[in-house]
Amino acid sequence: MLRPATALHPLALSLLLACALPTAQAAEPHAFTFNVPAGDLAQALNRFAEQAGLALAFDPALVQGRRSSGLAGSHSTAQGITQLLAGTGLQATPLASGRYRIEPVPEASGDTLMLQATDISATYASESPTGPVAGFVAKRSLAGTKTDTPLIETPQSISVVTKDQMRAQNAESLGQVLRYSAAVVPETRGATASRLDLLTIRGFSPSLYLDGLKLPGSRDAAPQLDAFDLERVDVLRGPASVLYGQGTPSGVVNMVSKRPTREPFHEVGVEYGTFQKQRTTFDLSGPIDEQGVFAYRVSGLYDSADGQVEHTETERRAISASLAWRPSDDTSLTLLGRFQKDPKGASYGSLPSQGVVLPNPNGHIDVDRYDGDKHFEKSDRENYSVGYLFEHHFNDTFTLRQNARYMRAEGLYRSLYSGGFPKDANGNITDYRNVQRSTIASDVNIDAYALDNQLQATFGTGPVAHTLLLGADYQYTSTDTLSGSGPYLGAPGLDLYNPVYGGAIPVPAYTSAATARSQQKGLYLQEQMKWDRWVLLLGGRYDWANNHNTSSNLNTGRKTRSSLDSEAFTGRAGLVYLFDNGLAPYISYSESFEPQSGTGYGGAPFKPTEGKQYELGIKYQPPGSNSFISAAVFDLRRQNLTTLDPDPSHLCNGSRCNVQAGEVRSRGFELEGKASLTNNIDLTASYAYLDNRFSKSNTTSGAGAKGNTPYGIPRHTASAWADYLFHEGPLQGFGFGAGVRYVSSTTDDPNTFKVPGYTLVDAAVHYDIPHVYTAGDNLRLAVNATNLENKTYVSSCYSSDWCWYGSQRTVQASATYQW
Repeated sequence: MLRPATALHPLALSLLLACALPTAQAAEPHAFTFNVPAGDLAQALNRFAEQAGLALAFDPALVQGRRSSGLAGSHSTAQGITQLLAGTGLQATPLASGRYRIEPVPEASGDTLMLQATDISATYASESPTGPVAGFVAKRSLAGTKTDTPLIETPQSISVVTKDQMRAQNAESLGQVLRYSAAVVPETRGATASRLDLLTIRGFSPSLYLDGLKLPGSRDAAPQLDAFDLERVDVLRGPASVLYGQGTPSGVVNMVSKRPTREPFHEVGVEYGTFQKQRTTFDLSGPIDEQGVFAYRVSGLYDSADGQVEHTETERRAISASLAWRPSDDTSLTLLGRFQKDPKGASYGSLPSQGVVLPNPNGHIDVDRYDGDKHFEKSDRENYSVGYLFEHHFNDTFTLRQNARYMRAEGLYRSLYSGGFPKDANGNITDYRNVQRSTIASDVNIDAYALDNQLQATFGTGPVAHTLLLGADYQYTSTDTLSGSGPYLGAPGLDLYNPVYGGAIPVPAYTSAATARSQQKGLYLQEQMKWDRWVLLLGGRYDWANNHNTSSNLNTGRKTRSSLDSEAFTGRAGLVYLFDNGLAPYISYSESFEPQSGTGYGGAPFKPTEGKQYELGIKYQPPGSNSFISAAVFDLRRQNLTTLDPDPSHLCNGSRCNVQAGEVRSRGFELEGKASLTNNIDLTASYAYLDNRFSKSNTTSGAGAKGNTPYGIPRHTASAWADYLFHEGPLQGFGFGAGVRYVSSTTDDPNTFKVPGYTLVDAAVHYDIPHVYTAGDNLRLAVNATNLENKTYVSSCYSSDWCWYGSQRTVQASATYQW
């Protein structure tokens, strides 16, 4: 359902107008001290880009065999690039959105046209494993090794979603960012759980990281980062405990924060759209002093909208600030701070399968039907964090890095949740109109500390190049939860075909106070060896983890305590061969572990679950082309899962005990490609096949039975997106994009019925207008649409009582001004 937009929030509008007013005079060009030796032009350009903190897009074949006379002393970027390219027959040409590329100097009247001095925009930093990337194709990452390693030399599947791709697709949440990534199923609970980042990779839920440090998780207080605050998102598929410690075998999603730029950069934006969407953003960055030793970045946003589900709303206010100190090329320290407030979080409700997926005698349940009550439900989250990223190069061999963060997250949550239609003693539905409901309430406070120390040694032994990494990390999370609930199914029911809201619903009192303390200490060692065309990766890690839990009944005063200590060793090995034509086949093995609570027969504590993966793949990075393709087959197993004790005489707390004899096996194939062609076309495409099922279980039927597939895991997923931009002619600055996403059918958890698959179409048009007020500025106008055909589809069903509709069509118009 489309709703008209309302006026922009007055505070947001005032901020936009204040930031958007052009200055009376253009800022003086900032000068840097350069030290670029004479020699190969490609190396000179890369070194210049690193020292200036900008990006230079060029075809490697274009600069091959050319040499530069080098650059030394203090210059502006315009002066520097002019001198660096002098005599090479090349020039720097501005593109739309403030981007520049290196290209041949055109001939004019038989004479060489000299490059005119022009500012090189700092919209993008030079490609690094944490910095911006021009286009869709990233070629380096920290996620797979914690060292600056080319993707083609990493023997494990990795995807990178760049800022350019996020902008082209107008992605605003992590789920939207990963919609076009292979083997990733984002938004598993559709539009009704938009306040949470719920996704799976290769059939399991991944661990979420920010700047290499783990984020705390909790349904009611978990921080959800806005994509506006991110520079890129790296996805490492498969077990990753060797580098990151405890976690599921699906892998790691590492989000990278925006960092201060060494050139001035300013941006403000507004957005309007369906569901009363209003969004205002600003992003300001640049050097503080003339020498460029200090740089800053401050960004913020205000976002509000109606939820897809009727009578629900979302609202977000966020601000981030960072300060970079770089006294020399060998030392850097970046301080990071952020605050986010989500006072409204839409709905977390569900609908029964009868009327959504399965037939209902009363007909189809509306896609925007609300199973709660706005006068009762509440979702109010707040989080803030402070941290730093430190790096020091002692010499050409040794580098020390230390990353740390403290995060505080708070959440107030109150919900009416559905228990499905009423049933008789035999499980047969007796009423297909009115759902039963229950009430819950919680108050959650999380304090999370994370620290990662790394010592890297880069050296050679004969023909072998080594990158040795020794690390020690520490994580501590404290979670305090007050919770309460009303009588099960004791809240007023709701007629889903003629709902009446606003009745008196008692708020449940808090009856439980729980405290959970978890701690992890880990030591890891990794060796990367490169000899000729061979690259060998070896790694090992030992972890010590402990969990202490206390729960108090606030009515009786009774306390219960539990404690669990776990230790685990995990390993990793991989081998890559680099062909001259850009092909790189690889093979790898990796492990993961995750502590489990609970005990079996006789009180024996459960061991951690274990993940083991074998992966065989090939990567392709054609020489002279800005493209990257990867393919992989894998066998991934999660072991030590609990399943029913086969001995019926083994009782635990009056019920049948569990044993750790279960296993989920995930086998599949995935293919992903990204390309930025001729500076006009950006492409990304992916396909994944996944066979995910319980391979070992003592359960014979229902959820978790041997041979069954966990809920919401499709067998096939595919996607493709293309974006085209005109650089010349009457359509210069105009561009358009389109994409398609396919997800095959899934099952509910007991595997009693299927949820149909779906195909969705997305589209975008955009227009860049340079030099609006001053040379080097840019105004970008864009319209983005998702689910263009407005298909009604179901993202997943956990059971016959709980199903979630997917997102309806959204259309959003935006204007972004950069200077």
